Amino acid sequence: MEKLIKAWFIVTLITFGIFKLGEVMTTPYSETPNEGNVYWIVLLIGWPFLLLFIWITVRMTRRVTASVRPIGRVVLGLGSLIMAGIAWVTNQSQATSLREGIRLSTNESFAEGWNQFTNIIYMNQLTFFFLTVSCMGVGIVLSFIPTKKQREEAV
Repeated sequence: MEKLIKAWFIVTLITFGIFKLGEVMTTPYSETPNEGNVYWIVLLIGWPFLLLFIWITVRMTRRVTASVRPIGRVVLGLGSLIMAGIAWVTNQSQATSLREGIRLSTNESFAEGWNQFTNIIYMNQLTFFFLTVSCMGVGIVLSFIPTKKQREEAV
């Protein structure tokens, strides 16, 4: 378990860095557009870390919450659902305000569609938080399903 925690910490830092680069590398819509969006290179290199982050987070959460009483797991599940809801609503309101800012910007050629300004709508800290809490929620739900080892011990 200790190795899993160390791996999770390292992969979490890398994944958060990928999300943060989405904000840093995105040109603000108030500035003049440049030739392209180099953030796709970060996404190309970073997607395996994102998948690894999801897998390790779900697995670690399932392991940790399996030792908690069922009522505690239900409370943890409700807490993660509430936190995911808050993250979702906050992220949607930020995305809406960014879309409005992009549409109202003086850069008419980038006012519609996917472009170099829209990265920040989808790759930001709120999306990372929503992803983390959602993975934890999945891990909590999976902790109610006994593992193969637990089924063998029960027999």
